[in-house]
Amino acid sequence: MTTALEQLDNQMPKNPKVKILTRDKGWISVSPLEAQPKPLNLQRLKTELISRWPMTSLLDILKETDLRVGFTEQFQSVASRETLDKKILQRRLLLCLFGLGTNTGLKRISSGGTEENYPDLLYIKRRYIH
Repeated sequence: MTTALEQLDNQMPKNPKVKILTRDKGWISVSPLEAQPKPLNLQRLKTELISRWPMTSLLDILKETDLRVGFTEQFQSVASRETLDKKILQRRLLLCLFGLGTNTGLKRISSGGTEENYPDLLYIKRRYIH
């Protein structure tokens, strides 16, 4: 562990994508990374789903899984209280998880014809997905 920390300490100032911000009390700024390739297993999963159920989307499967298992009920807000309706929260959580999990992004999900807008999805991401 000591060796790894020494390597990090020696190489970080030389890395052009990393900046140490002294005015912000030593915060570290990291440049955005290049987009990662799509996961191989995700493409295999989509191919298998399309072959079995050609008209079913991955979002439909995520929603159906939540209806059967109820995994969105396990998400808790970091805020002290929450006043959102459970159905709205469930819908927004599913859209956020789908957007993040498929690398689609929240902006794109919110512009895809849903009634949820980007600030609403960003709020859910910040409060529930951490």
